[in-house]
Amino acid sequence: MGTGQQFELNHFVEFANGSIARKDIFKGQHFNVRVICLDSGSAIPSRSEVYEVFFYVISGKGVISAGDSAWDVGPGSMVYAPVGPRGIKCTERLTILGVQGPH
Repeated sequence: MGTGQQFELNHFVEFANGSIARKDIFKGQHFNVRVICLDSGSAIPSRSEVYEVFFYVISGKGVISAGDSAWDVGPGSMVYAPVGPRGIKCTERLTILGVQGPH
């Protein structure tokens, strides 16, 4: 049996001026964890993905879409996005933790 590991989220939070920054925190056999930082006004256009993901909004505001649905999100919001199209639009500097299926 393996040992656990501790991570400090603040070490992965980094914004790119007017853009998007993504950093992998953990890549495992059964899931991956990534932090996504979007500067105000930036967006990840909707596109089809082959893995499911669970988003947890740490800070900021925006809109997360999955399929034909879209949700206004803020700190503490959680969104499950199945395989298929999804996107993110930032309205206020946004930090999201994504727990993804392996890919």
